[in-house]
Amino acid sequence: MIKMKTKICPRCGSENIEWIIPQNWSMWSCNNCDYTGPVIEVDEAVEKQLQENWKNHKNEILNKNKNDEDDEEDDLSDEELEEKLDKLFDD
Repeated sequence: MIKMKTKICPRCGSENIEWIIPQNWSMWSCNNCDYTGPVIEVDEAVEKQLQENWKNHKNEILNKNKNDEDDEEDDLSDEELEEKLDKLFDD
């Protein structure tokens, strides 16, 4: 049986995302956590992991992201996003 992959928000794991700029394939907006940027394509197990992590650490994630936004002027590149996701799932 082939497992389907789903596009989700990398912050909260929600499928409630919208492609906001058709000219820029990587600009998506999450209607659940207000994330804007590239999304990820994952299987159901990873989606559940991200959703559980968001549920348990929402305030920490939002505070860290706010501090990061204050420190960084640009959005994460796809490679930087992949690195952060790899670190998240290695823990």
